[in-house]
Amino acid sequence: MKTKRHIISVFVLGTLILSAAAQQVDNWLFIGPMPVSAPGFIKGKNINGDEFKDKFILSNEYMNLADLQPKAEDPLLWDDYRPRTWALDEVSDEGFLVLKPEKPEYQLAYNAFYIESDGLYTYSCEVESPQMFEIFLDGKKVGSNYTVSKKDTTSKKSASLKLDRGKFLVLVKSMYIKGDKNKWKIKASVSCPEDSLAAIDVSPVTAMNIHHLLEGTKLGRVSLSPDGALIALNYSRVNTETGKTSIWTEIRDVESVSLVHSFRASGTTIQGWTPSGRKLYYTSKTENGSSVMVYDLKRGSEYPVLKNIKDLGRITWSKDEKFIFYGRSEKKLETKKSSLLYMDELDNRAFRPKSVTTLYKFNVHTGVSTRLSFGERSAYLNDVSPDGNFIVFSTSRPNPTQRPFSLQNMYLMEVKTGKTDTLWKDFRWSGNAEFSPDGKQLIVGGGPDLFGETGRNIGDQPIANNYDEQLYIYTLETGEVDPITRDFNPAVDWSHWHPVDNRIYVRVTEEIYSRLYVWDAEGRTFNLMNTSPEVIRSVSMSDESLVAAYTGNGLGNPSKAWILDLKSGDNREFDWTESKAYENVTFGETEEWDFVASGGTIISGYFLYPRNFDPERKYPLIVNYYGGTSPIEKSFGGRYPLDIWAGEDYVVYVPQPSGATGFGQEFSARHQNNWGKTTTAEIIEGTEKFIEAHDFVDGSKVGCIGASYGGFTTMLLQSQTDIFTCAISHAGISSLSSYWGEGYWGVGYSTNATGDSYPWNRKDIYVDQSPLFNADKINTPLLLLHGSVDTNVPLGESLQLWAGLKILGKPVEMVQVEGENHHILVYSKRIEWHNAIMAWFDKWLNDEGHDWKKMFPDSKL
Repeated sequence: MKTKRHIISVFVLGTLILSAAAQQVDNWLFIGPMPVSAPGFIKGKNINGDEFKDKFILSNEYMNLADLQPKAEDPLLWDDYRPRTWALDEVSDEGFLVLKPEKPEYQLAYNAFYIESDGLYTYSCEVESPQMFEIFLDGKKVGSNYTVSKKDTTSKKSASLKLDRGKFLVLVKSMYIKGDKNKWKIKASVSCPEDSLAAIDVSPVTAMNIHHLLEGTKLGRVSLSPDGALIALNYSRVNTETGKTSIWTEIRDVESVSLVHSFRASGTTIQGWTPSGRKLYYTSKTENGSSVMVYDLKRGSEYPVLKNIKDLGRITWSKDEKFIFYGRSEKKLETKKSSLLYMDELDNRAFRPKSVTTLYKFNVHTGVSTRLSFGERSAYLNDVSPDGNFIVFSTSRPNPTQRPFSLQNMYLMEVKTGKTDTLWKDFRWSGNAEFSPDGKQLIVGGGPDLFGETGRNIGDQPIANNYDEQLYIYTLETGEVDPITRDFNPAVDWSHWHPVDNRIYVRVTEEIYSRLYVWDAEGRTFNLMNTSPEVIRSVSMSDESLVAAYTGNGLGNPSKAWILDLKSGDNREFDWTESKAYENVTFGETEEWDFVASGGTIISGYFLYPRNFDPERKYPLIVNYYGGTSPIEKSFGGRYPLDIWAGEDYVVYVPQPSGATGFGQEFSARHQNNWGKTTTAEIIEGTEKFIEAHDFVDGSKVGCIGASYGGFTTMLLQSQTDIFTCAISHAGISSLSSYWGEGYWGVGYSTNATGDSYPWNRKDIYVDQSPLFNADKINTPLLLLHGSVDTNVPLGESLQLWAGLKILGKPVEMVQVEGENHHILVYSKRIEWHNAIMAWFDKWLNDEGHDWKKMFPDSKL
C-alpha cells in the first residue's frame, strides 16, 4: 500500500507522478539562447589526435553545474553580459520544448526539470532532439548525443539515473548550429520502477535529505581576536568522490564582515590567537614531530616558534606571550619485544601502549624548554595565571578499589622557581580550573561530588550523577569553596571569567536547549543572555572588549554564527555559510509537549510535524530517545536527523526521561542504578499519551530508535511493550555485565550509571535489566546496527542479542557497518547507514519494502 508521499502533486503546479511506463516531461525550465564560439587554432589535430568537431564547442564546461538549483525568474549573466532569466514553458502537442534560435553561428540552451525520488531507484531518462545535447544529473554528465540529425529526423539517447531519497536536477544542454534545417527542439521522458512514487516538476523546493546534511561547506568553531576586531571561522567540506574532508580557517573583520585572510589554499586550521596581538597560531606536522607556527596578519609573515616536538600535546600561551606551556606524551620504553601485554591498570584496555603526559615551559625569546613535571603519572595543565607567574595543573593516579577508580591532585606552581603548593589531594572526583582575572581565585568545573556535600543538591536520591557539571569558585588564599551552581538546574558545558567586566559567563544545557548565562555575584543569580538559536555550540569572547561570537542551530535552522554585544545584549547574525544550500528547503513545524508521568514527574519533550502537514491525514510516528545521562536537544542535523525524518512524512516525538542533565541535580541523579527501571516506563507512557493527544498520529504505525544507551533502551523497551511496530538499536547494550567489563569506557561510565553496583552484588540490574536476559519477551521487529570495530560498546552487544532472537525465531535483523567505531563517520558509509534506517522504517511503518529488499536482498522478513 503506497500512501506515504501521495500528496506531492498538490503542492507544485505541473507536478507529474511517475509510473512504470515512460512519462513525458511536459514542463521545462529553460534559459537561452546564449552565443558561444569555436576556439582558435582549429586546424590540425589535438594532443589526442582528434580533428576539431562541433561537439567540442558543446562539451566545453562553460559554468559550474554542480551547485545549480534554478527556478523561474532566476537571473543568469552570460559571457555577453546580456541579462537573462530562467523561464517556464510547456511542450508542444508533439511533446517537444521548442526553442527560438538567434543569429550567432553557435548557440546554447540549458533546459531542466527536477526528479524527486522517494527511495533507492534507478530511473531511465530518454532525451530526443535533432540537435547535439548532453544530459546532466546534479552537474554530472550521464549521457550525450554529438550528432546533428538530418532534416525531419531526431536522435535519441537514454541515461540511467541512479537516485536515493531527495530531489535531483536533470539538465539538458543543447546546441543549435546556424543553418540547421530542423527546428531547435527537445523532448524527454522518464520511466521508473512500478512501486516508486517519484515526481517530476520544475521547482527546486524540497525536503531536507542526507545530502544537505553531509555535503557542502559547513561552519565549525569560531574564535575572536583579543581586541574583538577580527574573527577566525573554521570551515569543512567533504569531497563526495573521495570521502575526504578538508578543513580550513578564514579571518574576517567583525564590523564589516569582509575577508581579511583565508587559509583554504594551505588547508590550515587555526588553533587560536596569540594573546597580545593580531597573530594566530597552529601546529604543523614535521618529519621530527610537530612545530607551533605563528601567522602575523599585520606583516603577512609566518614563522615557527616551537620546533620539532615529538608527541606534542595541548599548548597554552602566557598572557604576555613570553612563554608557551605544552604537554608531551612519553611512551613507556619496551625493553624487549613480546606478544604478551601485561595489564596493570583499568585504563590499559583503552590506552595502549602506556604513556605519560609531561609538562614543559618554552621561553619564546630564548628558545629554551624547561621540564615542569616528572614521574609516572600524567600532569595536565589547567590554566596559566594572568600575570604568567603561576600555573595550575592536575595529576591523577589509579584507585581501583573505589569508585570512580582514580584520585586527583590539583597543584599551584610558581613558574620561575618551580615551587608547588597542593590545592587538593586524593579527590575522588576530578575537576578543572581556570584563574580569575586577578589571579586570586579559580573557577572550577566538576561534578556535584567534587568537594563532597558542598555542591550536592540531589534531594532524596542516594547518589549524584557526576556528569551533571557544576561550577565552584575556589579562593587560593583560604581554600574556601563557593558552589555557585548548586541551586542552578542547567548543566555547565563551558565557562569564562571575563577580565573586562569580571563576570562569569557560562554555556549550559538547559533541558532541551543550550543557552548562555552570566553570573551576577551580587545577587547570586544567573541571568539569561539574549541569544538567537535554540542550541548554542561554540562560544568565543574577546579578552579586551565586551564582544562575543558564537555558533548555534535549531530544528529547521542550520548552523550560523552571531556577534553578541555583552554590554547591550544586541545580537547580529554574522555568517550563514549554508544559506544557498538551504534556500529551497522547507521544514515542518515543531512544538513542545510535556506530560505528567504516573510517579508525578513532569517529563519534557517536543515533536516535529511532517513537512507538508495535513490535519486530516493519519501519520506514522517515530519516537527518538536517549534515556541516558544527557537530553536530546532541539538541534539541527546530527547523527539522527529529526528534520529529515519529518521531511519524509513522519511525526517525530522526542521525550526526555528521568536521568538527563539540564533539569537539576535531583533529576540527573535518577540515572544512577536505573538502567531502564523507570525510564522505559516513562517512554512507554509518554508515547501512549502522545498518540492519544494527537489524532493525526496512526497508533498502529509507531517506530522507535535510540543509540548507545538509547540502543539499550530500544532493546529493553521491546521486552516490556508491544506498542511499537518496529524498532532500531544502534550500538545498543544487551548485557550490562559484558559492556561493563569489555567496553573501553564501561567501568568508567558505570561510575555514574551503576554507582557502587557490580555484577556480583546487583543481579537485579546486571541480569534483570539486561535485554539479553529478556530476549524471549521481545516480539517487535528489531533492527540492530553496529560499527564492526566499536570500542565503546563492543560489537558483541548486538551480536549476542541477535543470536538469541534468531534462535527464538523472533523478527530481527543485524547490520554491521564495516570499519566504523561507535559513530558512523565515513561519508559513503554514513549515507548507506542512513538509508538502512529509513528503509527499515518505511518497510514497517509505510508498507514500503522496496529499499530494504534492494539493500538486503537476502532478508527473509
